[in-house]
Amino acid sequence: MAGWQSYVDNLMCDGCCQEAAIVGYCDAKYVWAATAGGVFQSITPIEIDMIVGKDREGFFTNGLTLGAKKCSVIRDSLYVDGDCTMDIRTKSQGGEPTYNVAVGRAGRGKEGVHGGGLNKKAYSMAKYLRDSGF
Repeated sequence: MAGWQSYVDNLMCDGCCQEAAIVGYCDAKYVWAATAGGVFQSITPIEIDMIVGKDREGFFTNGLTLGAKKCSVIRDSLYVDGDCTMDIRTKSQGGEPTYNVAVGRAGRGKEGVHGGGLNKKAYSMAKYLRDSGF
């Protein structure tokens, strides 16, 4: 799905994302395009199912993983009309920095980048793709 790489490149172009990915969540549940060498390249169908699944409470208690990276869910509006985003934060392992992650049915911000700006990028991209029939 090389055609999706330009969308990832667009999310990366202003420098506030460390990683970005376009991930299928219906029939083609896999990473369509992602930042080379990043964690998001390893997102699995099971992780996708957790994010888009019907249980909207379990991940607040248990967290979730993205590319085997442990994360906490901060806000879930993935199924709220007019929003369709989710705010996640990676968990520190071994003292490493944590990162904000915005899912818009998925960019990872750089260290220190506020989650609100990242959410706006994910929302805008997700809205553009929905409005384009994807």
